[in-house]
Amino acid sequence: MNTIDTTKDKQVWNNSKVTTNYASVDNLLKPEKTILDLLRDRLPLMRMLDLGIGGGRTSVHFEPLVYEYLGSDYAENMVDACIKRFPKASSRTRFEVIDATAMKGVPDHYFDFILFSFNGIDCIAPEDRDKAFREVQRVGKPGCLFAFSSHNLLYIPKMYQIKWYSRWKDFLYQFYRIAMLLRYNGLPGKFAGQKQAIFRDGAEHFSLSFLYSTPEHQVWQLQRLGFKNIRAFSLKTGAEIDASRLNAMHHDAWVYYLCEI
Repeated sequence: MNTIDTTKDKQVWNNSKVTTNYASVDNLLKPEKTILDLLRDRLPLMRMLDLGIGGGRTSVHFEPLVYEYLGSDYAENMVDACIKRFPKASSRTRFEVIDATAMKGVPDHYFDFILFSFNGIDCIAPEDRDKAFREVQRVGKPGCLFAFSSHNLLYIPKMYQIKWYSRWKDFLYQFYRIAMLLRYNGLPGKFAGQKQAIFRDGAEHFSLSFLYSTPEHQVWQLQRLGFKNIRAFSLKTGAEIDASRLNAMHHDAWVYYLCEI
């Protein structure tokens, strides 16, 4: 059975090649653009905590707009890469090593906006997932907005499908990828009816496993913990998804969520 070994995973994220790759990316995903536009007028007054920043992809866009910015990651080399990438950052900007499940040194009820992008929440062991959400509630002010993305369990069958690619290398690679999916995860049918599952999807050459959740279950989890005004956004289009359609989201590999503490 797949597991999430956070110690081993941290070694992957600290790998120099991985760090260099992440530090070269600066594009926002469609739902991130949607969320930025929704908050644009309020960002200049906001203290922002950016969790799991990797090489600073989201920092490029949010750091110049907010009143105060704390970018963080649990991988030390990622944080070092960000410090080097933004040598002229504002005096109100910091980059620090922080574990999202235990944010030692981060004050209570301080931030107005917290972002945990690129499915960073799914790198946390399932038994510690609530700890991260509780820490977000602790360090966010009442009314703080929290945005994050998470892998969509309903999308898993799509990963096993063969698609047509004009480049023969891309077409043939699919067969290798599907073989590896079968090796590490078994047949996709085993996930039918599940609400959460650990899945190895090929990231960093199949060296990492992530927690996948159905959108309905993720919303339920947030509600159980007391988050309010929960909204979901499509990875493919960036558009908001009606709550009644969450169980029909088979075409989005990830889902972005925006909620309030």
